[in-house]
Amino acid sequence: MSGMRLKRENISPQIIHMCESNSNPCHIRDSEYLYVYINPAMAELLDLPKGFNIEGKLITDISHWMAVFLEEIYRHDKIVMDNRATLSLLITSAFGRKNTIQPYIFDVRPFFDDVGTIVGTITEAKPCKFFSPLQYIDGESPIALTSNIPYNRFTDRDLDVMFFTYHGLTSKETARRLGISHRTVENRLCIMYQKAGVHNIYQFREFCRDIDIDCYIPPDFMQHNIRVID
Repeated sequence: MSGMRLKRENISPQIIHMCESNSNPCHIRDSEYLYVYINPAMAELLDLPKGFNIEGKLITDISHWMAVFLEEIYRHDKIVMDNRATLSLLITSAFGRKNTIQPYIFDVRPFFDDVGTIVGTITEAKPCKFFSPLQYIDGESPIALTSNIPYNRFTDRDLDVMFFTYHGLTSKETARRLGISHRTVENRLCIMYQKAGVHNIYQFREFCRDIDIDCYIPPDFMQHNIRVID
């Protein structure tokens, strides 16, 4: 496919089959940042309608939140093509059919033609998962973050306090981050102890873990952004 503009029919069947069978979202863009191909998982991630023809379209043509990062995404695509090297981006945006804000890692690699000329980029995305050193030692698996907790006994502000308390912040540190008094934090903790049926911070943290606070981030702290992973 040397010397011609990158089109889907120019991509080898092996690459298409590999992407089609990949449960992680994948896409290929040409050197002008036009989409050439996406796999089904990427179509779902971008919440595209069934049968949508992506070929020849820009990010701005697909009405997705990622369009707010247009210049940065294209700049990083150019860096990948110029340097002939992989670059990883952490993109937090509204993804999937439910438009849930969540962080994804996009590994962007140069895409070569049959004589080694770079003609675009190929990207694989995967949920950004986390775990602490203690979870590693305990043999636990990394977890994906969420801003939704299927537990309705606490208010949003309660969950904010619960989040910082679970992660070891003092009442004063939590109060500073939330812009409230430390007495308000302590009063909320007392009420939450009663609701949870616990009597000390150790039991409370165990309760938080049981309702998946360990993988929870309050929605106000899960903001749309893009950053390079070094």
